[in-house]
Amino acid sequence: MFSLRILSILALASACCVYSAPIEQLNRRIDQIISDSTKPWQDACVKAGGTQDKCSNVAVTAFTSLLEAGGACDQQNSADAMIDLAKQLGSDPDMIRLAQIFVQQPRNSPDKLQVPYCQVAPRNEELNGLFHCQFSGSDFTKFSGDQTGNVPLGLTSLSPAGSCPANPQGPVPDGVQLNTLVQEPVANT
Repeated sequence: MFSLRILSILALASACCVYSAPIEQLNRRIDQIISDSTKPWQDACVKAGGTQDKCSNVAVTAFTSLLEAGGACDQQNSADAMIDLAKQLGSDPDMIRLAQIFVQQPRNSPDKLQVPYCQVAPRNEELNGLFHCQFSGSDFTKFSGDQTGNVPLGLTSLSPAGSCPANPQGPVPDGVQLNTLVQEPVANT
């Protein structure tokens, strides 16, 4: 009798989970494993002669800029810091290239809406004209927040929606790191 009651409860709990899964999927946020976004840059930093601590500190600050609570320019500011350190290490070209790819990585979205673009020019000229892609699961009819920054700095429109210079054909698949899709910060067209 006792085991039958437990089996009934387990069956009921399983049924509830099956029915709730589609609702949860409709409201899920778009996210990624953010530490993967800076791992190649951090490895290049150490290879170029940076200390593990210094490279790690810049990388951690950078990948946290991809969190859903990040400000519109936090990612670009972090990419500027990545390039600043690259310049301190002899203008390491691999570090600069990877920072240029990082600044284009899609950011986490709390609500499946597009993430606004930074509307301030970067400190380092190596980042001029670069902006983040969006994830493909984004709602391309609106942006998170106050609806400013809906077009990258210096542009009047963006086609296709969700694209960026490194990935001009369109948005990045949900949760994928741009550095696994491209090797250069600007696609050869």
